[in-house]
Amino acid sequence: MMLISSFVSLDRYGQMVSAANELMRGFWAHTPYLMMALLLFFAFWLLAQLFKWFVGRLLGKRLAARPNVLLLLKRIGGTGILLIGFLCALVVAVPGFTPGQLISTLGIGSVAVGFAFKDILQNLLSGILLLVNEPFRIGDNITSNGFTGVVEDVQIRATTLRGEDGSRIVIPNAQLFTAPITVHTGRPPQPSASQTTDSHSEETL
Repeated sequence: MMLISSFVSLDRYGQMVSAANELMRGFWAHTPYLMMALLLFFAFWLLAQLFKWFVGRLLGKRLAARPNVLLLLKRIGGTGILLIGFLCALVVAVPGFTPGQLISTLGIGSVAVGFAFKDILQNLLSGILLLVNEPFRIGDNITSNGFTGVVEDVQIRATTLRGEDGSRIVIPNAQLFTAPITVHTGRPPQPSASQTTDSHSEETL
């Protein structure tokens, strides 16, 4: 009986070793594909950085009065390029994979994904609206939800404040968008077109 059990143990050990060897052979066989996928994604990352630089040079002066809109264009464009790069790298890393398979998979689990990423999507939409409407700008001192600080950055997901004591405060955009905001460093109101016309006519007279 002991001899039989020993043979059984050796057989199981041999199966484990052969399975491990098979996994290693598969890994080394796919290593070139993985390296090519990483290089491709890195190339798209460089392209995203070049896009941000180009948009800054092209629209920097035109949108000097609305820096948040310029920031939004850079981030949406850069994120779109990275998403395309990720899909291309995934096609290279996994032979036989197509973006259509990913879309169909997301379609099947769209309800589950919607519930799982509800807060993320809400913060994303709120961040876009904050950047477009510009209730405040980077460098403004604001108070919201009981937190006071200088706006350091407006990300797509959250806004970062720097408190008086140097603390870093991160507020989700959904909370910041729905809560009252007090801007302590308000900018002087811009004169309307009618006021500008009236003042110009007065100077002419």
